[in-house]
Formats: sequence, structure tokens, C-alpha cells
Amino acid sequence: MEFFLKTLFALMLGFVSLSASADGVVVQVQDPWVRAAPPGVKILAAYLEIKNNGEKPRTLTNVSSPAFGQVEIHRSVMHENMAHMEHLKDLAIPAHASVVLQPGGLHFMLIDAKKPLHAGDQVPMTLTFSNGEKISFKAAVRSEQTGNMEDHQHMDHSGHGSH
Repeated sequence: MEFFLKTLFALMLGFVSLSASADGVVVQVQDPWVRAAPPGVKILAAYLEIKNNGEKPRTLTNVSSPAFGQVEIHRSVMHENMAHMEHLKDLAIPAHASVVLQPGGLHFMLIDAKKPLHAGDQVPMTLTFSNGEKISFKAAVRSEQTGNMEDHQHMDHSGHGSH
């Protein structure tokens, strides 16, 4: 009988700790924003920090927004003194780490804007991870001057919308 009670007690503790970790926030999105674009531009970029507080790595497999026809994960890379964008199938977020999406590096390419966006607007977005977890948030549209528009003009945008 004592063995049974100890086993039952140990199992109950396991359920309590499992339930406590399930209620905790494992993946967080911090400072999401979208760079405002000139009128008529239908391709924008979104930036943010994805923080994984969990014990296991997470893999981002899909990004969506009802404000755009398509959202892709991209990385800016330099090749022969020209910045090019590389489309990524997914994005690994290591355990106890953050991945920062910022101008000139990783970013979400927002393709085919359904309506013009202006500084101050909010863009709803949803991240989907390989384990089925989803995080929805709104990214503020900013007319941020964090990147050099001259550099942006020399970036290879060919193939957007044709993936």
C-alpha cells in the first residue's frame, strides 16, 4: 500500500509540473514592426524578435497575414557586392535563445499587400511552428529609417510572388 501511495504521489507531482509548464509562455514575439513603403508598393518587410524560453528548439514553418497574399521567411545575403534575398523554408529558434529579424538580415517578406498601409497601421500576423503551436500578434507599421533606402534600391527583388 505504501508503494502504491508513493507512486500515486509521484505521478501527481509529474502532472502538476507538466501542467505548470504547459501554462507558461514558451515562445514570445517582441517588438514586431513593418517598414512603411511608398504609395503603390505591394511588397513590404516585417521585423521582430522571436524568443524561445523553452527547453526544446522550435521550428517556425509558416507565417501568414490576412493583410497580404503571401508571407515568406527571407535572409539578406551579399553576393558580388549586391544584396540578394534568400527564401527560407523554415527558421530554427534554439532553446533558451532568441532570433532577431532586422533590416539587412532575417526578415519576413510581405507580398501582395491587399490595401495600402501607412505609419501607425497595425498588421495582424500569425506564426506557426512545426509542433502546431501558433502565435498571433499585430505589427505596427513604422516609417523607420533604420535601413538605407539607397541600399534597398540595389537589392535583387526578382522572383517575388513567383515562389
